[in-house]
Amino acid sequence: MNKLKTISAIVLSTLVLGACGDRPPEKKAASQVAAKVNDGEISVHQINFVLQRTPNIPAAKAEAAKRQVLESLIDQELAVQQAMEAKLERTPNVMQAIESARREILARAFIEQKVSKQAKPSADEVRKFYNDHPELFANRKIYRIEEVAFAATPEIIAGIKAQLGTGKASVAEVVGGLKAKGVEVTGGVSVKAAEQLALELLPRLAQAKDGQVQMIENQGRVAFITVLASKSEPMDEIKAQPFIENFINNKQKSEAARSTMKELREKAKIEYVGEFVAPAPAVAAAPAAAPAPAEAPQKAAANPTEAAVNKGIAGLK
Repeated sequence: MNKLKTISAIVLSTLVLGACGDRPPEKKAASQVAAKVNDGEISVHQINFVLQRTPNIPAAKAEAAKRQVLESLIDQELAVQQAMEAKLERTPNVMQAIESARREILARAFIEQKVSKQAKPSADEVRKFYNDHPELFANRKIYRIEEVAFAATPEIIAGIKAQLGTGKASVAEVVGGLKAKGVEVTGGVSVKAAEQLALELLPRLAQAKDGQVQMIENQGRVAFITVLASKSEPMDEIKAQPFIENFINNKQKSEAARSTMKELREKAKIEYVGEFVAPAPAVAAAPAAAPAPAEAPQKAAANPTEAAVNKGIAGLK
């Protein structure tokens, strides 16, 4: 069911582009038409395009997924027809959204073309990664953890540290105090394998004793992570190989994308105008939380100079 909801979201997220892009040809081969909606048509190619963006659909749910995509596309087509009738494609906000989406798509296509040919990681690279991260493989664990997260000002964070530093306040008491002050606190208990946790956090959790609390700060947000229990489930090198290869390959693509943009900036003539005449120095990128091999790699943290490629490399990782 979650997968089908994802499909619907993907279809609806393309509404602006579909509403204002080029209309499909009036005539199609009958075998390519999945549905006719008033004077418009939904093609099999449109359905396949959405399905390609929704990977790992179980074979048993493939037909249901196709039907769900078709129904969502019909809804989209009906909305598109109404938008076109109301000439919404001529409104400033919609025109701006179309241009923004066009630029994003072109930038991503360029980056994908530049980084598409990456050499397969060598056996030595795979072995080194395996040996360098025993917490992911040889000493891999399944963790039952409690996560509590909230946004906080520097003053609140300092107060929390002072409370915990005295040893007279528990996490539950600190959280209770935050809630009493109107601070929104989220979280709960979950079970996660080592590869589902941030790579820079994993060694700390691997060494933590049951009940020990880890306080994590990240750009105005704080998280308390407590290992409630854990059990050992090692992964051998043979089983880990495809995950490691995928991780290294995606990391190479990310580095190649950033290198490409750096080279383009060095060759380009860039002139800041108006209030941007004297731009602030670029802030060095914070060390990215390298995703674990078994997970889909996440977007690396970027500094302001990398903003132009964030959208371009997002589809690669």
